[in-house]
Amino acid sequence: MTPRSQVDLPHERLDPAQASLLTGSLLVAFSYVFLANAWLGDDAYITFRVAQNFIHGHGLTFNPGERVQAYTHPLWMLLLSAASAITSEFFFTTLAVSYALCVLVLVVVFSYLRSLSRSALFLGFLLSSKAFVDYTSSGLEYPLSYLLIAWFYCRFFQDVRTARQLLPRDIVFYGLLASLAFLNRGDSILLYAGPLAYVAYRAWPIYRWRIASLFLASFAPSVIWLAFSYLYYGFPFPNTYYAKVATGIPRSLRLEQGIAYFANSINFDAFTLGTVALAAGLAVRTRRLSALAGAGSALLYVVYTISIGGDFMSGRFFAMPLLAASILIVSMVDDRRVALILGAGLVGYNLVAPLAPIKTRASYDGAWDWHLQNGIKDERGYYHRITNVLFYDPFRTMPDHVWFREGLSFRNSDQKVSVQGSTGFFGFNAGPEKYVLDRNALSDPLLARLPVSEALYFEFYAGHFFRDIPAGYVESCREGKNLIEDPLIHDYYDKLLNITRGPIFSVARARDIWELNFGRYRALHDLVNERRVVALSVPAVNTRFITDVGERDTRARVLRSVGRAGYLQTGPHIPLKPGRYRARWIGVVEAAASQEVGFVDVWVEGERLLNKRPVLHAGLPAEDKVLAEIEFILRSPTSDLEYRFYVNDGTRVVLERIVLESSDTDCAGRGSSACH
Repeated sequence: MTPRSQVDLPHERLDPAQASLLTGSLLVAFSYVFLANAWLGDDAYITFRVAQNFIHGHGLTFNPGERVQAYTHPLWMLLLSAASAITSEFFFTTLAVSYALCVLVLVVVFSYLRSLSRSALFLGFLLSSKAFVDYTSSGLEYPLSYLLIAWFYCRFFQDVRTARQLLPRDIVFYGLLASLAFLNRGDSILLYAGPLAYVAYRAWPIYRWRIASLFLASFAPSVIWLAFSYLYYGFPFPNTYYAKVATGIPRSLRLEQGIAYFANSINFDAFTLGTVALAAGLAVRTRRLSALAGAGSALLYVVYTISIGGDFMSGRFFAMPLLAASILIVSMVDDRRVALILGAGLVGYNLVAPLAPIKTRASYDGAWDWHLQNGIKDERGYYHRITNVLFYDPFRTMPDHVWFREGLSFRNSDQKVSVQGSTGFFGFNAGPEKYVLDRNALSDPLLARLPVSEALYFEFYAGHFFRDIPAGYVESCREGKNLIEDPLIHDYYDKLLNITRGPIFSVARARDIWELNFGRYRALHDLVNERRVVALSVPAVNTRFITDVGERDTRARVLRSVGRAGYLQTGPHIPLKPGRYRARWIGVVEAAASQEVGFVDVWVEGERLLNKRPVLHAGLPAEDKVLAEIEFILRSPTSDLEYRFYVNDGTRVVLERIVLESSDTDCAGRGSSACH
């Protein structure tokens, strides 16, 4: 007999009409939350432009005639291409496809749970997570990833519960879903690692080494795509991978940014990571290998996210672990009292959490200033009003964004090339005849292989790392030939042009593909970085500069001393390569010609002084407005460079800009005479 305390209330115990009514109510609740929170982001329109080109015969390209994989999700891109080929429209088509996939997620999980109370509890977990709800739409690949995760984990826990013997087709099934998940988003394979290892462990006594061949067969879709990518694009991975890996950003800073991303999620959406932690705790308590495999994979993805520096979209990387953790938790709940406690907790959380998805209204807007959150944005909040379907107006084109309108203007202008930092809305509306050059390198094959500009650290935007554009590159894009001035980059671009624009089947192209993937030019980033000049001029009010005895005048964009003694400016705590440098402070000062204003100094890692010198009012020509300057030498890379300006008591200084320039960037590993 089933204990009265158990939560098991299967559909067959209810009148069919009641069961249908209750299930329908859950779907209605989800539908409302989906519609209230639905949005499409600028990044989604990068994929839309590729799909649009594909549909119209321009190939899988962002800029027609240039084979570059500007999307991270081949499966999602192909699905949207097929759907939009039918509807001849992207905005509503993408939202409809996203909604349908999310409903399928609920159907799959509800069918597995076979209990209305557990289904309601599961839906409560999903709708309480800002991260999960934010990416039920967005135009990114998450709805399809959600479906693959739900299908995989429900089947996995069902097989574990029944303890039936795994057949070869079961192993192939698990591997195939993981393979499709990899095609939809490469790093999501981590969420399948634990369960796949558990499947192999269970099947080993029966199939031994045959398991490897079964998994290899199941991963055929991924292998085929990687082979196609090598052949068609010349590189195995999406261009976005290269744009976010070959950055030159120190690993220590990426880890710190990842921790900031983790903290941001706890601050604004504590439920999501709390659910992952709860799943891990339950798995450890039960000591079930299957539960540990599932929870371990969710934690692995969280750790991976932190290690790569997170993202600029708040919570995005934690949405998939949340889904896996929710399925695990609800699968393990078999006591009515536990279910009631969890249900009460969900209700309480949604009552007190200010950003709970069920509270989204027409007035919702970005919840925080991303400049104060290490470049991490409430991406849905930013785009909600201009892309939410509940704001529909028959005389209003959506997305109602300035970049969308600028793209239309560019489309009908005489210009051929436009340099943009955000290329989705703009590029989609610009049309296939125009070349859109992406400073963030997501769709640009050359810039993706170059190191980021040091200027990035003064306007840090996680996940989008802009590059300095080589002299002659814009002209090269306009003319369709290599006009780059730098000899090293010029030679690389010759080979890149052959790969991305030359005949697909040629010996010369195959040779260039090999050289750029495995030869000398595989390290182009390092080759360019060694010889690149640093030249930065930054307003003194930039947030990377901190003040102890100053006031920020954001309107005049200056930093004013208040008359007390202390550091007027410290910072910026940025990474910098070895070399000889000079820092200069630009502004005006109220002091006697012979009066000592203060001093400037340079520090590494906050504890090693590189140089220090006094600042005199008459020290430099007044017409240059140079208040102070100091030279210093870095003999090894640093992840934390700081140059400071100290002012004496009673001195009035107005600091306008701070300049950092390199004169010799080749001091690493050389004798002291080379840098003096």
